[in-house]
Amino acid sequence: MRKLLMIPGPIEYESNVLNAMSLPTISHSSPEFISIYREALQNVSTVFGSDVTDSLPFIISGSGTLGMEVSTVNFIKRDSKVLVVNTGYFGDRFVELFSRFTDKIEQIRPPLGEASEPGVIKEKLETNEYEMMTVTHVDTSTGVRNDVRKIAEASRGSETLLVVDGVCSVGGEEFDMKWGIDVAFTASQKALGTPPGLAVGVAGKRALERMANVKPLTFFSDLRKWEAVSRGVLASNGGYFGTPNVNLITALGVSLSNILNEGMEKRIARHRLMSSALRAGIEGMGLEIMAKKSFANTVSAVYLPEGADSKKFLSDAEKMGVVFASGLIRGIAGKYFRIGHMGSINSTEVLLSLSAIERALNKGGKNIRTGSGLIAAEEVLLKSD
Repeated sequence: MRKLLMIPGPIEYESNVLNAMSLPTISHSSPEFISIYREALQNVSTVFGSDVTDSLPFIISGSGTLGMEVSTVNFIKRDSKVLVVNTGYFGDRFVELFSRFTDKIEQIRPPLGEASEPGVIKEKLETNEYEMMTVTHVDTSTGVRNDVRKIAEASRGSETLLVVDGVCSVGGEEFDMKWGIDVAFTASQKALGTPPGLAVGVAGKRALERMANVKPLTFFSDLRKWEAVSRGVLASNGGYFGTPNVNLITALGVSLSNILNEGMEKRIARHRLMSSALRAGIEGMGLEIMAKKSFANTVSAVYLPEGADSKKFLSDAEKMGVVFASGLIRGIAGKYFRIGHMGSINSTEVLLSLSAIERALNKGGKNIRTGSGLIAAEEVLLKSD
């Protein structure tokens, strides 16, 4: 039985993206591939809301965690003072990453399920000197969306570089480097709609100027090496540091074309609608969503009913044809589950997911009224129709 993958990445992929993965591998130095790579870099810039004339798009073989490292360690020195806006598991990961290079790490930690307050961030920046601030746009562990536009406004005028983790947002949430973001990154398997294996991002002009004045702290993550590759490819000359993942970059190019053909405004509106319908369905069943107000378009974290067995629920849902993800937050991981709704997400997938949740919970003895989630979701969808 084919199962519907509704986790926060990897996701379900468009057929033309999967077809691109099956094409014969061509030489990474061939004019054909350099042309594919060049277009992919240009489209990355477009999706991130940047301009290749004064910023640097990059596509590197690796996961989102590699993107996190590339987007931070190239712009700080050892013992730099940094600020982490921490709204979940991946805020903790920023802290762990920085701890390899500095112990001057401060955090802003809103209560679980709440977004950060731009005013608090502004006050912090006005009273302290940080070389870098990191913000997770949507934390995959909680489904909380930070208001990056307002945070960028709050940091305007500061010398602090703003780095945004867009792993669970870019391609599904409104996002624009021109808000005042210095560096941003994502991973291919999320809302960019490509199988796992690529760290994708953009470094802006101010960040590149900072990079020129610090010594490299790593080797493979040294963006100076990858800058030479990107610049060479954008000039149609090619470049080499490490062998690029030819098939994945080809597939990414197809997916980026899909995204831009749909149009960013329409794509984000579709994600917003699917997210709204799903949340209505979840609440229609009487379940609680972890995010309090600032809900993500791309992922939802949902508390299980009291006494529900997380492993049994996930197993039962999978037997019913839909795969959800377990919780990530230490101490409560077994009390909630996560639903990914990004990429090519559509109303049929939303309704199938809600049906599987209802049936799996009922099988576990939780007595969810049949159809309660589906009715609530369909009401949202019918209004949009």
